[in-house]
Amino acid sequence: MQKAIFSGKFQPGDPVLEMSVARTYKVSQTTVREALAKLEHAGFVRHIPHRGTFVTKLSLQELRENLGLRVLLEGLAAMEAARRMSTPDFSKLEERMQEISDAVSINAYCELALADLEFHRYIWESSGNMTLYDILDRLAAPLFAFTSMRRSSGHEDLKRVVNSHEVIVSALRSGEPESIKDTIRFHIENSYTQFLNSSLDRFELVARAEGRSG
Repeated sequence: MQKAIFSGKFQPGDPVLEMSVARTYKVSQTTVREALAKLEHAGFVRHIPHRGTFVTKLSLQELRENLGLRVLLEGLAAMEAARRMSTPDFSKLEERMQEISDAVSINAYCELALADLEFHRYIWESSGNMTLYDILDRLAAPLFAFTSMRRSSGHEDLKRVVNSHEVIVSALRSGEPESIKDTIRFHIENSYTQFLNSSLDRFELVARAEGRSG
């Protein structure tokens, strides 16, 4: 189900019908219900009483707020991770970076989003602060899904995506707090937000149209 969201089979705001999902994956509705509960906890879907379950659709304000919080909290997690990471840890992080490059090379939207998320999750986990990890995971995971859905629906050429993860690894190796914090901010605001800005422009037009029709 998570992969279906990342791959763009579901779009933000789409309803998730338990019976239909159960038939598709050949599982019981109880299994689907349990999976949806986990997805809701992670922020991928939202359950609205008396209406149903829907793929999370972030408002413009929520997108801006989530990005701002991610910059601050991921910078903190990365600084803590740099203090704790050893040579084997950096080798594992570089393996995750290679998975990102592999996904980009074959223009695989879902694989890229999942590999990118796992790269950042490894940094959060390496901070040793599991409360911070949980907050970042709930905050950022839906953003990665959102990006993947938009790239998939727009048939974006992933080879045009700037891979700035090497810079993050270098900053972590340096162990310099200000360099790490600035690198994380640059990564999010200049590669991730640049993509979102084009989507936000479209959302603004939709919001205005809906406002006029309402």
